[in-house]
Amino acid sequence: MVIHVTQESYADTLAIFADPKKRVSAHYVVRSADGRVAQCVREADIAWHAGNWDYNTRSIGIEHEGWVDRPEYFTDAMYEQSARLTAAICATYGIPKDREHIIAHHEVPGSDHTDPGPLWDWTRYIRLVNFA
Repeated sequence: MVIHVTQESYADTLAIFADPKKRVSAHYVVRSADGRVAQCVREADIAWHAGNWDYNTRSIGIEHEGWVDRPEYFTDAMYEQSARLTAAICATYGIPKDREHIIAHHEVPGSDHTDPGPLWDWTRYIRLVNFA
């Protein structure tokens, strides 16, 4: 599982992912205000989210509306809904609910991204995933 932050609005992210010319996608996008989840790519299909072909072929990407330097986008609703989604995906595929298997985009080998950034609360997120 690869955790991302969009650096765009929810609506703009969905539009970008719907445009094949952009050559980018993720399996899911989570809206900041209310935690609404949009599925953009079926889990069985490859999304172009990690910037690393090997990781793209064997991971699920979850984007979160917001910007890495604007923590007001990391709302309770977003964390909670994303954690429920991540927990369900982990249960479906037998993925351990830990930081070794739920990683940041910037932790993907060869990535030049910084998301989800230093303001993402990993302790809280993993705790929510484990109690979802």
